[in-house]
Amino acid sequence: MNTLTLIPIAALTLCTTLAYAGDNSDASSTASDSNAAMTSDAVGGTSGGGSMSGAPSGKTRAEVYQELLRAQKDGTQERLNALYGGQ
Repeated sequence: MNTLTLIPIAALTLCTTLAYAGDNSDASSTASDSNAAMTSDAVGGTSGGGSMSGAPSGKTRAEVYQELLRAQKDGTQERLNALYGGQ
């Protein structure tokens, strides 16, 4: 009786595993596609960079100001203010 119960359970487990294995490959390609779309331009314009000593160097005031002007011009600042309840 135990053997008759275990055989269908094992077959069902195998089929379920194969079904999820097929779905996983689609999800990973979708994730890698969305990660490929995520570039430094999408997150802030430029990378942080580094100095000769290896310490990270920040953006200059001019770079930050240009990003501010760009965000105001293309509507990004308004969307973020609406999302986070800003001014």
